[in-house]
Amino acid sequence: MGADWLVVFDCDGVLVDSERLNVRTWTGMMRDAGVDFTETDAVEAFVGKAYKDNRVTLTELTGAVPDPEWERAWRAEFARSQEELEPVTGAAEAVASVRELGLQVCVASGSLLAAIGTKLERTGFDGFFPEGVRFSAEQVEHGKPAPDVFLLAAREMGYPPERCIVVEDSRAGIEAAVAAGMPVVGYRSDMTPSGWMEGASAVVDDMADLPSVLTRLTGLG
Repeated sequence: MGADWLVVFDCDGVLVDSERLNVRTWTGMMRDAGVDFTETDAVEAFVGKAYKDNRVTLTELTGAVPDPEWERAWRAEFARSQEELEPVTGAAEAVASVRELGLQVCVASGSLLAAIGTKLERTGFDGFFPEGVRFSAEQVEHGKPAPDVFLLAAREMGYPPERCIVVEDSRAGIEAAVAAGMPVVGYRSDMTPSGWMEGASAVVDDMADLPSVLTRLTGLG
């Protein structure tokens, strides 16, 4: 039965099209800190990881612990940019179809729980993913590419890792899923660098293809 499987969705870049907004802000943040930085650099350095880990990277790249007031201003800019947030094209329809297959769903993200809630509500996903099925890197010791948040989701939802399928768009997320012992479907967008999908059990370029891929991987077809 479908309910014997859990589909674990990443949030940023899979459900909500926030990565390009975040990349724009990270790039501006780094340039403001005096670092010659491109959007490509930002994708490689920051996408798919928890803010607490990105803060370590920020310190390494700038050579200094961020000034609290400066960092606070830029975190406000991250929040402001989310006012432009839109869902990933086809993601809502894909999640609805996945649920119609009888598969259980949840979200496991590097974002803070409050941010996950805001993003899901702003893009209309909160009905698919109520509070009890949202998991954040802030709840575990290590963010992606460590498997902690995916293992937390599996444990709390009552599924063994081998009965979970992760949907991810980042290299860190795919590595985390593989480390958790979970099959992973990579979502490849126009922002995806070459090589990021290595380790994925399957790759989709269009969210409309996700239900059929999950049907195959779970043996429901």
